[in-house]
Amino acid sequence: MTVPPRLSVIVPLQGPEEHFEECLRSLRDQTLPDIEVVIVRHPRAVRDQDAKAVRDLRFRVVTAATLDVGAARNTGVAHATGAFLAFAGSDAVIPADAYRALVESLENTGSDLACGKAARIAVETAGRHLAGTTVLRTHITKQPTLLQDTSVTNKVFRRAFWDEHGFAFPEGLREDFPVTIPAHVRSRSTDVLNEVVCLGRADNARSADPGRRLAAMLEVSGLLAEHAPELKRRYDRQLAEHGDLVTLLGDASIEGGVDRLLELAPELADLDPEAGDTLPVLGRLTLFLAARGRADELRKLQRFARTDIRDSGVVRRRPALPGLPRPRWYLDYPFRGDRGVPDHLYEADRDFEPHARVDDVRHCGGMLRVEGHAYIAHLESRRSHVGVWLQRGDDRIDVPIRRVSRPDVTADSGQSAVCHDDSGFVAEIDPTRLQDGRWALHAEVSARGITRSGRFAAGRSAGERKFPAGGVRVTLTEERGLTLTSGRPAEDSGCHPDDLAPCSGAEVTGVRWTEAHDLVLTGVGLSRTDTIVLRHARTAERHTWPLHLESAGGGQGRWAATIGRTEQGLPLRSGTWRVFCGDERLRLRARLVGDLPEPHTTGLHEVSFRTTLARELILVVRPALHPDERGRYATRRRGTSPQGSGTSRQGSGTSLQRRVTSWRPAGRLWDAAFFDSYGGGQYSCNPRAVSEELGRRRPDMELIWVTRDGQFTVPAGVRTVLYGSREHEQALRSCRFVVANRRTQPSWYAKRPGQMFVQTWHGTPLKRLGRDIAGMPYAQRDLDEDLERYAAMWDLMVSPSPFATPILRGAFGYRGEMLESGYPRTDVLFRPGRDRWVRRRLSIPEDRRVILYAPTWRDDELTGRRRLGLELDVGRAVEALGLDDVLLVRTHYLVADRMTIPPGVIDVSRFPDMADLLAATDVLITDYSSAMFDFACTGRPMVFFTYDLERYRDEVRGFYFDFEEEAPGPIVRNSDEVIEALKYADATPYKVRYQDFSDKFCPWDDGHASERVVGRMLA
Repeated sequence: MTVPPRLSVIVPLQGPEEHFEECLRSLRDQTLPDIEVVIVRHPRAVRDQDAKAVRDLRFRVVTAATLDVGAARNTGVAHATGAFLAFAGSDAVIPADAYRALVESLENTGSDLACGKAARIAVETAGRHLAGTTVLRTHITKQPTLLQDTSVTNKVFRRAFWDEHGFAFPEGLREDFPVTIPAHVRSRSTDVLNEVVCLGRADNARSADPGRRLAAMLEVSGLLAEHAPELKRRYDRQLAEHGDLVTLLGDASIEGGVDRLLELAPELADLDPEAGDTLPVLGRLTLFLAARGRADELRKLQRFARTDIRDSGVVRRRPALPGLPRPRWYLDYPFRGDRGVPDHLYEADRDFEPHARVDDVRHCGGMLRVEGHAYIAHLESRRSHVGVWLQRGDDRIDVPIRRVSRPDVTADSGQSAVCHDDSGFVAEIDPTRLQDGRWALHAEVSARGITRSGRFAAGRSAGERKFPAGGVRVTLTEERGLTLTSGRPAEDSGCHPDDLAPCSGAEVTGVRWTEAHDLVLTGVGLSRTDTIVLRHARTAERHTWPLHLESAGGGQGRWAATIGRTEQGLPLRSGTWRVFCGDERLRLRARLVGDLPEPHTTGLHEVSFRTTLARELILVVRPALHPDERGRYATRRRGTSPQGSGTSRQGSGTSLQRRVTSWRPAGRLWDAAFFDSYGGGQYSCNPRAVSEELGRRRPDMELIWVTRDGQFTVPAGVRTVLYGSREHEQALRSCRFVVANRRTQPSWYAKRPGQMFVQTWHGTPLKRLGRDIAGMPYAQRDLDEDLERYAAMWDLMVSPSPFATPILRGAFGYRGEMLESGYPRTDVLFRPGRDRWVRRRLSIPEDRRVILYAPTWRDDELTGRRRLGLELDVGRAVEALGLDDVLLVRTHYLVADRMTIPPGVIDVSRFPDMADLLAATDVLITDYSSAMFDFACTGRPMVFFTYDLERYRDEVRGFYFDFEEEAPGPIVRNSDEVIEALKYADATPYKVRYQDFSDKFCPWDDGHASERVVGRMLA
């Protein structure tokens, strides 16, 4: 008879697997005998991990039906046979004696639950809520700080206790509190050990369904009311103070959030009345209205949170009668003054948060020069007082500062109600005069009678850095701000995850710019075979530049690398770029941490430099907009605040209005045309076709294109302006013609008399648009009044077909002239030789069949920032099709930055224009993309890979016609069916349906649509 193990460890293999082997090794090394490890993986998980697991007979692999972590853990519990249960993450490391200590404690005390401390790998130990010493046979009612002990990975449960109460992880929540807090409450006793039992990595993931998470929190609150009422008030306040409740109440602004809150109204009403006192004003209002079921007001507040909240200021209400308390500040949010909403809900004390940042620290002339800014949210910085000091325990050293103007702080503050131009300061600190110890930089800000204080954090542009200066270790981090450590060796400076990153022995020793604005990095430690690689931190984009070896000696090769335009002739796109050498596995360190170069403007971009604590060099690229041009405050300065918000209530409105006047263009309209494709993202689509035709018809007319990030080129003679710049504003307000393919323009824009606005849109509608999305839970909606405001600017709207005309009118509320001309962008499909041009550009031989896979985006994909993958197994497709076919993949521009494209295909997601790709395509694979309507004029075969047809049609977006009945090609549901359809791709079997489709949706596509549109513009 087999003796069951003492402990079963459940490991769900649902996330990244890069640290899985390290986790397995730590489990193999456990000193507790009689252990079993149940690994739960999804059927699509990489199977070679199974082999790594089963090297140890104590390990076994089971399969879960979904990718949900909670469901995987429940599956693991069902397969577990041990007397005790533990749960580990696949990227965690378990100290060798951890499970032995926890299990033996339970065996000795008879407790139901044992927990220890959890720590981040190479970072500070977490779990400070646990006792400083081991406490056995305790309970959460005796030790209320255990309310914060919500992780499951630092615990061992008695299996009989688990089964007695039927604990299970809820699906759809990536958090453990629905299990751990009830377990603490229901346990007869708990053992709390003062030792680290789990080393994990940062995981900030939360449920994609805020309503579900809020429901789970309220359920726990109800459990405490029933079984531990003395803890309920503390738990409810903890939800608010730690940001959970305010975050989730704020998420009511997402689609469906209000309805979910109203469903939870009874539970919200049962929260402790004082819990709401710790929330900011928006949270207090939301909680008050939701708990009382006031749906109409809640929806108005929802709209305010989405559109106007960052433009709403504070007001100071004076007492009506003498002898009353001094005036108080209130936020000017909806329903203030209504009898049914108490005034105290609007008191701004909780919203007056201090914002103190160090933006730069460097060692020069023997002194530490610190640049930073400090202000109080919602209050003007003009005439504010800022005090700065260094603190070590109870010791304090005041730091003299010089106030400086920082208009960039206002521009980057994300609001338009107040000005923080006067929040900047510069300080100099003599490091040689500091006594031994660790000194942290603090600030106190006073403005309009309000005083707030706190530690500095690292500014967004500062990065993190660590360097010696005058015998002091200078450390700047996002979490702990600026600290100066004196009298300790450099090695005693703490540890950070970046310190674990493999770096080469190479160092950057110098940075300079050429007259052509190319960046030249110089350094030591690289060989002749190395290259410099820049990789975008958020996307998979990478670019490589060669090294020029200058000299070699002592194993330290001196080198230089010139970083200019990319292989496509474009500047680096905005974002964060990590710098590597060689094969991208080694990062490039910076020797000049204490003296990083100043930001440099090159063309359309500003380039600045940051480092990590490991001295990794990072380039930060952003559009070169002046502080007066970027941000919501600048938008308000241009004459119309976003969404029509009023001026500041603190006296700055008059001065702002004087500045507005000088920004408005004066005089007659220019004989010029302004073009906007996808908000300045591309030189493409219908605006491109109109622009080129207008240039042929009127070569004397100036053509101006707006570019958001310089990521496209334009023909000779065409001018570009940077989105949001003064040049952009001047052109948009002064050109005779405005041609755009999306519904929105900057909120400060108002069409001038005499301007002609041509709205081309960008596709025949299969998917529902604008107003017609009502009722679809995931769709991104537009407010009706916003649609009307934008549509009222249009003088002419281009329609591709009689089918599309009434849909476009109704969806956007457009009442003006409709030009049924066909789509200009399809003209290129009728030009001989365009396909050969595209093939040459992509290095595709003319005898190869080109297959283009172009899926559209899903509205629910925009709810998170997770990496996305293709549903089509492109690797198998390439293998099955053979050498005669070339597979291109073009992801939708809205999600292209988050898409992972496997090797073996040509990624054309950033190819300038989809129309050119269609001209070279022999077979199109798509789903619900409007590309199908453009491609129909070619008569070439299409395959429709609609793996989520019912969900997309019924829940995500909705259709305007019966797609299954009218699709001009096979509708397939999986990769095997796609591959089979491609082997015999032929439009002939769908000849009749194809012709009907073409007649209905693209009857005017004949290669002359651009001529018709430009003819109407010039008429």
